[in-house]
Amino acid sequence: MKTIMQNRSFLSGIRFAAFASAVLTFTPTPFSSHASAATTCSPTVTVTDTGKTSVKLKVACSNLVSTKVSVRLLATNEETGKDSKKTVTAKLGKKGTVTIKLSGLDSATGYSFKAKVKKNGGAYGAYSDVVEATTEGADYDVSIEKISSITESSAKLRITCEDLEDEDVTLMVAYKKKTSWSTKTYTLTLDGDGEGVVTVDGLKSDTAYSFKTRIKKDDDSIYSRYSEEKSATTDED
Repeated sequence: MKTIMQNRSFLSGIRFAAFASAVLTFTPTPFSSHASAATTCSPTVTVTDTGKTSVKLKVACSNLVSTKVSVRLLATNEETGKDSKKTVTAKLGKKGTVTIKLSGLDSATGYSFKAKVKKNGGAYGAYSDVVEATTEGADYDVSIEKISSITESSAKLRITCEDLEDEDVTLMVAYKKKTSWSTKTYTLTLDGDGEGVVTVDGLKSDTAYSFKTRIKKDDDSIYSRYSEEKSATTDED
């Protein structure tokens, strides 16, 4: 009987040792963020080239190399405050970069850009930091010399551009009463002093407006930069 009890104790000791060994040698597999990192991205954006109506942007995601992605670009026209979006499907290169050309922009205009990226089938990450660029424009200096003949719904702007004396020109006048710009286009011939007059109508009575303008020759394809702003308040009804 004593021998049997000893054997049972011996066997129990073996079982406990085996169990203890299993507990002590178990190493849980740590959670890996690799899968998450492979589907999300915090991109960086740089401007690589500017044209008259286009820019080239390099979008980089170092953790999504050689991967097919969707890139959503947000462009803000700094002159009008208007946003435009474009989504592009592209394959990132071996360094995790792709260059995208945005066309159809206004000439001689400041823009800000940012991008966000998602791997196909995934969700978009956060937007990148903002980068800025100004498209090329015609090298003319235009100004609003005077605002006169102000009524409840209109204002007359005297425009000067000494670079375009006696020239047929197109003027784009931008105006706003709060934060959003509207535009109107006029064709006219400047006099021998490079001056001309246009009337902006359709305004709201008793309202403060800001005005600015840019110019191009009729046979030019691009405008100059905008002039400095000038302000006026329409008459009461």
